[in-house]
Amino acid sequence: MFKKVDEYFEDIAADFDSYYEQPKGFFNKIVNAWLRKPGLIKRMKITLKLMDPCFGKRVLDVGCGSGKLAVECAKRGAEVCGVDISAKMIEIAKRNCEKNNVKIELMVADALKELPKNFDISIALGVIEYFDCPEDLLSNMLASVKNGGKVIFSVPALFAFQTPIRKVYMQFRKVKCYFYTRRKLLKLISRFKEVSNIEIHSYGPGFVVQLTKF
Repeated sequence: MFKKVDEYFEDIAADFDSYYEQPKGFFNKIVNAWLRKPGLIKRMKITLKLMDPCFGKRVLDVGCGSGKLAVECAKRGAEVCGVDISAKMIEIAKRNCEKNNVKIELMVADALKELPKNFDISIALGVIEYFDCPEDLLSNMLASVKNGGKVIFSVPALFAFQTPIRKVYMQFRKVKCYFYTRRKLLKLISRFKEVSNIEIHSYGPGFVVQLTKF
């Protein structure tokens, strides 16, 4: 029996930030140091470079989790709104905002239903892969940005040496996770006629994708 996405993130909320730092347990520390953390750091660097979150930009962080990316954007002067389906994640994000002395609008929300509008950038890291059919989510993200705005998201790569390990881990956690090739990504994106430009950046374990809206 597989868990729902919100149940999974409620379960891992307490340890989520440790994936960027130092997780609990010897096995998790080894996996994190060699497999998870290097990819997460590289993904963050690519994402921040694409976003260029500076003063005057409005950023919507979809599936903001503990607020790691949202805080970095706010530190650079962007106006940030973070939404997540997990109430526990939002509570952790609020504490991280206080710790870093930044102000971010945070709310518990289902991104499949509706998202706030009029943003320059809508971003979802580590979110798309949990949906068999992510079209509704991407459609909502595109609707959330202005014309000329950007939608940025990440997905795990099907052909990466980390993939078999992650598949075992997700099976253990009883959560479905979907992996991508460039061809599969382009097929998914081709359904959205309002996209004027596509960029696909590999970071090893996965891809960071940037779409520009007409």
